[in-house]
Amino acid sequence: MSQVQPWIAVAGVVAGMGMGIAAASWHWAKRLTLVQRSVDHLSASRNLLDQQNTQARRQVEQLQAELAELRVFADRARRKLASLMPAPGAAAVAAPTPVAPAAPPRPTAQQVAQMLNQNDQRRDQQHALAHHGDDDAGFEPTQVDPPDQL
Repeated sequence: MSQVQPWIAVAGVVAGMGMGIAAASWHWAKRLTLVQRSVDHLSASRNLLDQQNTQARRQVEQLQAELAELRVFADRARRKLASLMPAPGAAAVAAPTPVAPAAPPRPTAQQVAQMLNQNDQRRDQQHALAHHGDDDAGFEPTQVDPPDQL
């Protein structure tokens, strides 16, 4: 064995270790960059949420102050109205109570079927007009979807 062979082996091991360290360092630097981006993104999100939270608290404080003002105003108006009201023995006029509007009734299955048939007839008429050269039909006919089954 010559004295050059051990030096070549040592140089190969050192070069291999250097390449391994370089590859590991590249890999971990890449992962560290991704983690750092995630941390920056989370930090920015946290800052934004803190700002929104502060703004919401300010709005709540402002609304509470306005509500306190309105309560004072309502109390003054109530006192003024009480001083203008007739004596307890006199006839009192009842204030009208507001009536909530009733919800529109849901269509029955027959009404839905009738609407679908009318829609089909309109679509057929517009389709016939479109194919006879009269292209002033405008938009496509409106589709009526059947109601969800409960």
